Amino acid sequence: MGAARADWRRRDLARLARLVLAVSLSDWPVERCSVYGCWLWHGRTDKDGYGRDDNNRLAHRAVYEAEVGQIPEGLEPDHNCRRRICVFPGHLEPVTRRENERRKQWRYRIKRKACPKGHSLFEYGRRTPEGGIICRRCSGV
Repeated sequence: MGAARADWRRRDLARLARLVLAVSLSDWPVERCSVYGCWLWHGRTDKDGYGRDDNNRLAHRAVYEAEVGQIPEGLEPDHNCRRRICVFPGHLEPVTRRENERRKQWRYRIKRKACPKGHSLFEYGRRTPEGGIICRRCSGV
């Protein structure tokens, strides 16, 4: 009986997580990237490639503050996925300016050797305009 109840609870939590994700996505002009889970901003962008909302705020800051809460003083959101148009709060981490600058260095960007499904990025990788790398097998390119 205990195992069946745990399975039911797991399915119920997964259903709730999908519902919360759908509600969050419907509030913003974004499209979910199926390979890496990024929320790609489809609204206005600035010359540097960052999304901007209707109030001319950086889109990733606006979404993070609406979904998670205020960004602590002295910190700025860093895109762990390295995609400027990604606004997924799970890919944003509040860090100091110094740490953000350190992470921008090229050697930090290319440490990843495989996509989430395990394909070698040396064999199947392709550079994106944002400076990231995607798997050609997974993305169908």
